[in-house]
Amino acid sequence: MIVDGHLDLAYGVLGYGRDLEHLTPLEIRELERQKIESGLITPVQAERGLCMCTLSELKRGKTAIVFGTLFASPAVSWTHPNERHPGGYDTPEEANAQGLAQLAVYEGWERAGRIRIIKSKTDLEHHLELWNMDSVTGLVVLMEGADPIMTPDDLGNWWKRGVRIVGTSWGPTRYAGGTGTPTGLTDIGRELIAAMKDQHMILDASHQSHEAFWDSMEVGVHRVIASHSNSYSINPTSNRHITDEMIQVIGERNGRIGIVLFNRFLEQHWSRETPDYPVTLDGQVKNHLTHMASLIGWDKVCIGSDIDGGLGRDETPAGLEFHGDIVKIGDVVPTQARDGVLGGNWISFLREALP
Repeated sequence: MIVDGHLDLAYGVLGYGRDLEHLTPLEIRELERQKIESGLITPVQAERGLCMCTLSELKRGKTAIVFGTLFASPAVSWTHPNERHPGGYDTPEEANAQGLAQLAVYEGWERAGRIRIIKSKTDLEHHLELWNMDSVTGLVVLMEGADPIMTPDDLGNWWKRGVRIVGTSWGPTRYAGGTGTPTGLTDIGRELIAAMKDQHMILDASHQSHEAFWDSMEVGVHRVIASHSNSYSINPTSNRHITDEMIQVIGERNGRIGIVLFNRFLEQHWSRETPDYPVTLDGQVKNHLTHMASLIGWDKVCIGSDIDGGLGRDETPAGLEFHGDIVKIGDVVPTQARDGVLGGNWISFLREALP
């Protein structure tokens, strides 16, 4: 049983134009190859990487649950500050529209019987019982970057629609500093964190600036995770990674941390300009997992792959061809920790944290 704490599935549909509901990863790769050859998309546009994950692949790989994101893409991002992203948002209204459109993707899949959205402890147990018979993947809705929330007063509307986890940031948002920025929570960000605690919404600390993380802990949270984060002490290239002190605080609060499988986040010497630098499951992936487990225990270390979230097969460790191959991570952790890291640790968290 696999549980993946971070997949940008709806963005893959609306942002990349991929038919994740009906096609396999190989079929999508072939379609995109043909589009590049015919000039319909450029190789730069295809930097999303070779597709690794679709709904059929999740089913094939025995992925019981994913945290499916709502990711509103800003018009100007921290990754390319001098470029405008076509279709990106400039205003809260535009971010809100993106988030709602992606949520509609998940709701449509659920109506079609392709996924089950998990909103409560009861939903979780019912899903796990059914999954043993039909292998339909369950989905917990996670908002990555809080700009789709118009104001903190709007949080309850997202809760009613099924959002159970919110990360304040990707890059900087109206609410908090994020990757590439040193700022903490804004005034409205403090209001949002307080509203999340009252609503029993889970905070996702991934992509928060270190300053915003500590501000959030000061305000107070219901529960905290880092859905897709790696160790800053191993790879001190960006505040995208979390420090040992942050890891320990998440552990002390009985949270969970999912390792992200982008090569650059695992190994500082790897880049798209030096793609042959070796990144392996038995090397960097094992090192990050082992280090985090040494701080908080193997029962709090998980997977948050971010596969296909701007990275594909060529940007992930050797041996990973499709999403289902992440089961191989179980081979590089202690035998007694295998089931927990692959999925059980996320499930035990959800059993405690969901309403």
